[in-house]
Amino acid sequence: MPASLEQIITAMIKDAPPGSPVTLIKDIKLILNNANSKSLISKILEEHYLNEDFKLVKLNDNEFGIISKYNKSGIKFIDPNTNLEFDYDFDTLKVIDVESSSAGSGFTIDDETKSLSSSIESYVEEHFPTLYKSLVIPDLDNSDIIYIIIIDENLNDSNFYNGKWQSFYKFNKAANTLEGEITVKIHYYEDGNVILKTGKKINSISISIKDVSSKIKEIEDEFEFSVVNKFTRLNEDLFKNLRRQLPINRTKVQWGKAIGNYKLGQDVAGGRH
Repeated sequence: MPASLEQIITAMIKDAPPGSPVTLIKDIKLILNNANSKSLISKILEEHYLNEDFKLVKLNDNEFGIISKYNKSGIKFIDPNTNLEFDYDFDTLKVIDVESSSAGSGFTIDDETKSLSSSIESYVEEHFPTLYKSLVIPDLDNSDIIYIIIIDENLNDSNFYNGKWQSFYKFNKAANTLEGEITVKIHYYEDGNVILKTGKKINSISISIKDVSSKIKEIEDEFEFSVVNKFTRLNEDLFKNLRRQLPINRTKVQWGKAIGNYKLGQDVAGGRH
């Protein structure tokens, strides 16, 4: 069965590299050239950002916020760390109506949740280097459930790469359990187009609320170390085995030396015209 227009747009948005929503949406609208496309794209974007790819947005000169279904109350998104609430236009991709939040805006933020939020905030400040934000917020209907979201973005178009780290955890205070998922997406596009998407699911772990922050640090350190190890193996073993062992001059290449010394390396670097 052929895919519907909505399924095609959803797949494009889901597979889009980090840092490119404005360009992507502009291109989709240009291709469709349809009066109904605006509302369809806005609907798909809202569903995507609320449920899967939480969005980091700038609220003012000093503060960032997060768009997700977990911190939404009515039409507003709540940030208990800054006591700000805001709306978001999924058509123009802009934050609107930023204002001070009123009396928790329906969320029950108790002392344990505040303490956990402070601990998580200290962790991300220490370990995430660029545009980062953490959010710790209880479920609107069940204050025993606490959601933890961590987002870090490194958008560096001048050097042809963008990346995003997203962590999501669910902690149950009644059962003392933690579960979650980490997603990493990286796009490198200088003279090419390479996208890495990887992640890890965290199955239910028995833990007390006071140890949640340190456990998250342990989980994420271990995940980062495993990704670095995979990259090292990819570069040193798999990619190396793909290279020509005997180039045109029939001399075995010493890969430990500078690749630029060889004709192959000069050609790759643009030496051949």
